[in-house]
Amino acid sequence: MDQGTMSLMIAFFAGVISFFSPCQLPLLPIYLGFLAGSMTDEDGRPQKNKAFVNSLNFVVGFSVVFIFLGLLASWFAAFFAAHQVTLQRVAGVLIILFGLHLAGILSPSVLQREKRMQYMPKTAGPGTAMLMGVAFGAGWTPCIGPVLGSILVYAAATGAGVSLLIAFSVGMALPFLLAALLVEQVGRWVDRFAVYLPHLQRIFGFILVLFGIAVFSGILARLAIILY
Repeated sequence: MDQGTMSLMIAFFAGVISFFSPCQLPLLPIYLGFLAGSMTDEDGRPQKNKAFVNSLNFVVGFSVVFIFLGLLASWFAAFFAAHQVTLQRVAGVLIILFGLHLAGILSPSVLQREKRMQYMPKTAGPGTAMLMGVAFGAGWTPCIGPVLGSILVYAAATGAGVSLLIAFSVGMALPFLLAALLVEQVGRWVDRFAVYLPHLQRIFGFILVLFGIAVFSGILARLAIILY
């Protein structure tokens, strides 16, 4: 396994973890309810196929935003290519700080501010669902911001911005699309799982700290060589 493959796997699982973050997952029934609520059959039940199409457009919307950020990160890496070691160490430090924030050890005010763009149209269709996804992707909440920020600073240090952000987007999109297929059961599952979300966030925060240390010290690259 080379470093690129390992990085893609990390970015993918970071996307999955972001989906299950404490300030995103509780909103899932609201998003899905809106995307499917205006598409009910004669008995008032959601039409799953249309709900899935709307959800697919929603994830395309936020994926476009994330991939665009990955393009910017790649440009940044190319511009400062002569300082790759310095960028790697700066990225490691930032990832460690993001991880400590997720673990609840550090709480800087800049990461606590709400940055969510609000867009909630009156009716849900493919176009409006995509715009909702763009608004979702453009809004960094205190939960998703540290994880996405970690992937971005790592992308800026390695120059693999687009591929990493595609992997991150897929990691967020797959559970969302699965939830759209199971829209009638999602509310009950979220209520049962919600109590475990803060613990999941802390665990991933510490994992992020270890990842930051590996990036800063170059252990990640050496580990990839050993596994390869």
